[in-house]
Amino acid sequence: MIVKVKGVSNVTTYSDKLKSNLSKLLIASLLIVPFAVAAPFETSVKAAGTTYYVDLNGSDSNDGTSLSTPFQTIQKAASVASAGDTVNIRGGTYRETVTPANSGTSGNPITYQNYNGETAIVSGADLVTGWTLDSGSIYKAPMNWTLGAGNQVFVNGTMIDEARWPNQTGTLLNPTVSIADSGTNSSQVIDTALPGGDGYWNGATMWIESGWDWIVQTPTVTAYDSVNKKLTITGLRATGGYSPESGDKFYLTGIKAALDTANEWWYDSTNSELYVWVPGGGDPSAQTVDVKRRDASFDLSGKAYITLNGIQTTASRVVTNSSSNHLTFQGIVAKYLSHNKLNTLAQEQTNTGLLLNGSYNVLRDSEFAYSSGSLVTVGGSYNNVINSYIHDGGYVPDWEGLLNLKGANSLISHNTVADAGRVTVYFTSPMRANEIQYNDIYNAGWLTDDLGMLYGPNVDGQNTEIHHNYVHDNKAPATKPGIYLDSYTNNFIIHHNVTWNNAGLQLNIPSNYNLAYNNTAWTNAWAIQSAASNAFTTDMYGTRIFNNIITGYDAESNAYTVHGSQVTSSPGFVNEASRNYQLLSTSPAKDTGIVIPGITDGYVGSAPDIGAFEYGSTGWTAGHNFASPPNPTYTTPSTPNMNLAVNGGFENGDLSNWNTTDAGNAVVVSDNHWGKAANAGMSRSHLYGTKLSGGVDGIAQVISGLQPNTNYVAGGWLRNASRGNCCTWCKGLWRHRKISFFIQLYMDVC
Repeated sequence: MIVKVKGVSNVTTYSDKLKSNLSKLLIASLLIVPFAVAAPFETSVKAAGTTYYVDLNGSDSNDGTSLSTPFQTIQKAASVASAGDTVNIRGGTYRETVTPANSGTSGNPITYQNYNGETAIVSGADLVTGWTLDSGSIYKAPMNWTLGAGNQVFVNGTMIDEARWPNQTGTLLNPTVSIADSGTNSSQVIDTALPGGDGYWNGATMWIESGWDWIVQTPTVTAYDSVNKKLTITGLRATGGYSPESGDKFYLTGIKAALDTANEWWYDSTNSELYVWVPGGGDPSAQTVDVKRRDASFDLSGKAYITLNGIQTTASRVVTNSSSNHLTFQGIVAKYLSHNKLNTLAQEQTNTGLLLNGSYNVLRDSEFAYSSGSLVTVGGSYNNVINSYIHDGGYVPDWEGLLNLKGANSLISHNTVADAGRVTVYFTSPMRANEIQYNDIYNAGWLTDDLGMLYGPNVDGQNTEIHHNYVHDNKAPATKPGIYLDSYTNNFIIHHNVTWNNAGLQLNIPSNYNLAYNNTAWTNAWAIQSAASNAFTTDMYGTRIFNNIITGYDAESNAYTVHGSQVTSSPGFVNEASRNYQLLSTSPAKDTGIVIPGITDGYVGSAPDIGAFEYGSTGWTAGHNFASPPNPTYTTPSTPNMNLAVNGGFENGDLSNWNTTDAGNAVVVSDNHWGKAANAGMSRSHLYGTKLSGGVDGIAQVISGLQPNTNYVAGGWLRNASRGNCCTWCKGLWRHRKISFFIQLYMDVC
């Protein structure tokens, strides 16, 4: 391999004369310069437009232009509103999905807002009426729609439980459960406490924290043996480490016989009837009973320059797509966004809460609460989530978090993200150069195990930066890191975070080019963990651990660099008991760190301090503040040792940012290495690799902005099929001068 440098400002990398049977090239790291500065969000003065009014007592035959002639539905206003217009929505519950006909324009958005502080709610649920007594305190009413596993029933705005055993006396994230007995396995669950005769539970759905408690599974009961107290089950999503076993927590739903207490419901799909026992008993006609019917409150797919301000939503979510752009969601209160009692692959696409896709969209100053899965999912590019309270989701926990993050150049700032069945903030590919800062993140792992508060497996962060966050109180029973980069998760910059009541920072091997600088992780048995995986078990090339206050770290691999992380006793905090981890003047962490450009800039004293707080500088806080909203901006990551080859691991699933050279046969192939042995013939890591063929073949990428007289390292992993699926590491060091030159890279052959 050769790296070719052109002039002062451009570098082209390409494979040279790969003439043998080279089947894959995976460029894993090229450490050069920062990405280009992101374009800022546009701000401009709105031109005067038409103001429309919506009132439940209005009429869609009105002109909608005054308080005395309002429309009745938001959709009617949305069908006529155009750039520069404002739609004022009077108080009340609007049971509709709003799909605007038009987009706004730059400087002239379309604004949908609550009128004069009134409570305007857009609901995905419809009323159920016509109640008659069934028996005891149970009433029934006709209901001619069903969402199946997505059915969700509310009484006076609060979700009630589907009929279940054991009866719920807990909460969504701390539910009442029974415990599986000995003899439980992937085909049966035994529990001597089960009620009912033979066949009693046939057709029921089981919610079970199965196996190693990574996720909840929801199999179906096909038979019940009342003598042996055995439930025969089918439909597990996964087996092996996921299989049910003795000690697992579970409960059952879905049969009418379980409707035996207040606050429960059951739906008869054969006769299209809903049965309820409302809180306090009595006739439901005296209360408001509504049931989810629609997935979306607003569908903004393909729309641009639309603002939702001060609107509440319930039993529904806001939908965008890859072409949605310049949308603003401000002052939103959204509850019960997504619901599905099943954990299946099919339901994942609708269990995402607010889907913030497209580009240049912003969610801020809002509250999002209650979902069986996620509350906010951020994709696309330049999408910001700022100063919001995101809480209480994942009560049917899969891998996702309350907030899911993928895509590029997005800012997640000054939020409170709390109380998750599994993960609070979850990373997934493809992603690049996102910024996660000044968030208060706590109470993950209420229902599952082996997770971090911020967690991602098999992800190329492409310089995603995690900094100045409070990360605390992982509720998982056993494996409970604060920030957890699982195996094959590379290229994250983690600095100035404070963690407590969790296991600090965990980096699972292989872990490449993860940079952990100036973090404080004190109340833990260990803070830096390089746990073994099933391949490349000594591989932490490029990972650096500098200037951290930690109680210790495992040394399972010596292939990473540690400096200034030795403050392991008496760190000299101002008040550890009250979680004030700023330093006293006598702290041994004071002036003992090393200088890291872009990380320790502005330090006070003779050298940077170790840990998340610099003595003598202004402290910082994290989390949302509705009373005094912050206005942060996205900053492009810039520090030495970060990887600057864009799409260097091909995790975009394509050759974006690369050009093919020579034979021009290079293609990206799906080649997931997760769970595979080192010699399995896969790409080096992550989900993809690039395949070269046809004798002389290659790819090239130009990287701009090199500094003169500066050392850079280029590296990559290659596999040559003709040499027994050999995985090799090659790297080279060059010094950029003011003339063109070539640098040969050396290759370690295994």
